Amino acid sequence: MKITVNGKISEDAIKVILQSQKEKVKVIDEFCKQEKLEGLSYKDSELEYEYTKEIKQEKPKPKQVEVRADAKRD
Repeated sequence: MKITVNGKISEDAIKVILQSQKEKVKVIDEFCKQEKLEGLSYKDSELEYEYTKEIKQEKPKPKQVEVRADAKRD
């Protein structure tokens, strides 16, 4: 996420700006997940955001080996 602010601003103003940007990012992420988008670029006067779909790597399941009970061995 890239945020551009021109000039000096107070700490409270920064907190308000960052909070509003977090809300925008959350809306963008939810929209992209609902619409099953792979990627999306968003840019306005305050926020530049690039959404990319998270790829989950599944761990291969270990092979199960069947163990058979053999007849008695003497």
